[in-house]
Amino acid sequence: MSAANYSRIAKEQIAILEKNGCSSDDWSAVSVAEGFDPRRVERVTFQGQVELGRFSGSIELADGIKRPTGIYRAKLRNVSIGDNCAISDARGWISNATIAEHVCIENSGTIACVGETSFGNGHEISVLVEGGGRELSITKDTSAQIAYMTVLYRDRKELHQRLNAMADACAGRMRGKRLQIGTGARITNCSEIINVAVGDYAVVNGAQSLKEGTIVSSKEAPTIVGNGVIAEHFILQQGSSVLDGAMVFSSLIGEGTRIGKQFSCENSVFFANCEGFHSEACSIFAGPYTVTHHRSTLLIGGLFSFYNAGSGTNQSNHMYKLGPLHQGVMERGSKTGSFSYLLWPSRVGAFTAVIGKHYAHFDTAEFPFSYINEEEGKSTIVPGMNFFTVGTLRDGAKWPARDCRRNTNKLDLVTFNVLSPYTGQKMIAGQARLLDLYEKTGKEQQWVTYKGIAVKRLLLKTCSRYYGIALDKYYGDILLGRITQGKADSLRALLNFSAAGEQGDGEWVDLGGLICPKNRISRIIAKITSGAIASVEQLQTELETVFRSYGDDEWNWFLVQYKKCTDRELSGEPREVIIGLFERWRDASLKLLTMVLGDISKEFEGEVRIGFGIDGNQDADFEAVRGTFAGNKFVAQLNSEIDTIKKKFDTAVTQINSTKG
Repeated sequence: MSAANYSRIAKEQIAILEKNGCSSDDWSAVSVAEGFDPRRVERVTFQGQVELGRFSGSIELADGIKRPTGIYRAKLRNVSIGDNCAISDARGWISNATIAEHVCIENSGTIACVGETSFGNGHEISVLVEGGGRELSITKDTSAQIAYMTVLYRDRKELHQRLNAMADACAGRMRGKRLQIGTGARITNCSEIINVAVGDYAVVNGAQSLKEGTIVSSKEAPTIVGNGVIAEHFILQQGSSVLDGAMVFSSLIGEGTRIGKQFSCENSVFFANCEGFHSEACSIFAGPYTVTHHRSTLLIGGLFSFYNAGSGTNQSNHMYKLGPLHQGVMERGSKTGSFSYLLWPSRVGAFTAVIGKHYAHFDTAEFPFSYINEEEGKSTIVPGMNFFTVGTLRDGAKWPARDCRRNTNKLDLVTFNVLSPYTGQKMIAGQARLLDLYEKTGKEQQWVTYKGIAVKRLLLKTCSRYYGIALDKYYGDILLGRITQGKADSLRALLNFSAAGEQGDGEWVDLGGLICPKNRISRIIAKITSGAIASVEQLQTELETVFRSYGDDEWNWFLVQYKKCTDRELSGEPREVIIGLFERWRDASLKLLTMVLGDISKEFEGEVRIGFGIDGNQDADFEAVRGTFAGNKFVAQLNSEIDTIKKKFDTAVTQINSTKG
């Protein structure tokens, strides 16, 4: 309610308030809305300018108990209160605040704005490199993509300055001397809230101490802060939750992210749908779907996304020389096993599982879908093998299904695809590298070391074939989508380049979860540095255009790869060649599913039965608890997918033969 809706309180209303135990050092500074009911205000102390809305009816909280609207047992100083709020038992002062309609504040300590503040916006944190050098100014509008460019592209000084100016502009818009509590917010049982902006329909229940922060929230995606939470210099974005004694310092918690169970973080960012429980994080860039659940796990100085940390995972970001200055990169989809250790700086390729303790600085970016293990103190790799495991297959399906974001306008732009031009280009490079190493390595040599990691010579050709199978499947997936969904007058037209897509011959990047051609990002950067993009809103619009262009860009990328392999244009190929590509896709897809089924079967055989049938009947007890391989739902799903692949192949062949040339 705006100030124009308030008028000076009447003498009759003052008399009722005083009878109800209320007091003011200057009643002339108290204004009320038309229809204000003084009978709903009891034992309230007023100081400074106070504005009171209309009160009628009640507000119901999650416990099902209805609270009458009005103000009961509170101390207010320089406060504006909207219609139909329920404020009671405010032990500390509610000071310098604008409270919107339908807000409930109950059993609270101090809620105040002290001095001028930007409510955590514009606060600079030392992300990724603990000792500094990759600072990020966090704001309520910071997306994974904006943060990525700010943090990772530090060699582009003009870009960095422009992005910082955008963050400063956001902080400037938030700057003020009064905190805002949005419509429908619920603040209960909290000890202190100082210089915190609380968004619409946010729920803050039992927080111990919140200072210098912004809680972005909406009716469609309420943000929740729970018992015992301590947070300072923070941003919580829509639909996030911070619960159960979590400690958040100089950090951003992104949309749909869940933090709790005494998790501790500082100088870190967590973007869409991350989860942090029990463990600790320091100076990390957690891209979408970064997950750490175990008390003994420490994530420090690393770049992660679509990542799962095993219990006891740890890293070192210094070598006892100049301090914690080293950073690590775990590309999307990576995992670490229990009590794994990595010495930064290192770089782990996409969708790689890391097991054991590693004291070497290695770079496996060319080898996605790998296993990294420890053998006799040496870091070893099996390239490509992780593509054929049930875990990778399940991950690709579960991430889209676990998107917790309910807000319509999502900040983070997330490409979920496991197979993409980003991983495709790496598999192409990895396959070539493995074959090159095989040719250059003598038969008497058991191990080959490349960029700090060892691979058995006997595996070089085998692993290159793994990438070949994965690429055959991926290329077929792209072609199948084009054939079955495309609209064109002829097969040749259908197989031509997309006019809306990138040229297709450039490098692809993973920009904080957004997979896209590097050329598109380079053009955006040029617009930023020239001033053509001058606001976060404009930048977000440009990034959304890139996001929507993925399908066209991917198709063009595939056509370029085909020409590189064959020196021919796909659109000029006869039908039998196109059908041959689908045959390779069918065979590769069936090979993948067969290998995954073999991987699943290990969960039902041999040593996994240890501990079952403690007093006999081991097999019966195991099957009663775990079921059988044949009866497993995921196995049934894969067997069904095998039939589906065969049907898709037949459908594609029919469509190719029926489409005009």
